[in-house]
Amino acid sequence: MTIVFYPYIEDAKQGSLMDRIEILTEAAERYKAAIFDAAASVREGEAPANTPKVSVPRDLTISFNWEEIADVLFEVRALPEGPNGDKAKKAALLTKLAEVYEVLRAARMSKLEAVRIALMSEANQLLGGTLRTV
Repeated sequence: MTIVFYPYIEDAKQGSLMDRIEILTEAAERYKAAIFDAAASVREGEAPANTPKVSVPRDLTISFNWEEIADVLFEVRALPEGPNGDKAKKAALLTKLAEVYEVLRAARMSKLEAVRIALMSEANQLLGGTLRTV
């Protein structure tokens, strides 16, 4: 059984940080759709009789590539926070990453809500406490 990873490794390493976050967002959307398709096929009986019910991660043939999102998060947090708008750029990148986590949370990963909230809190602190939500 082969496992498909989202995002694809060759796609995730290209472009600027904003481009890479967009790739992560698209991959999270594809992953979410694949999770729901797999669950729907089992629920509707479309899966072959010898296929196990998709109820635990080991039964899934898809996975999200957490290394790529961790690399992007590390790079965003390593950005300087100088007075010339760098904080706003860093906050915007953190907000976009929070959107990726929101999509993944919707893909039956409810525990990611805490990570999304932490990213939004960090972005809000960079912006001087102004409240922004996703």
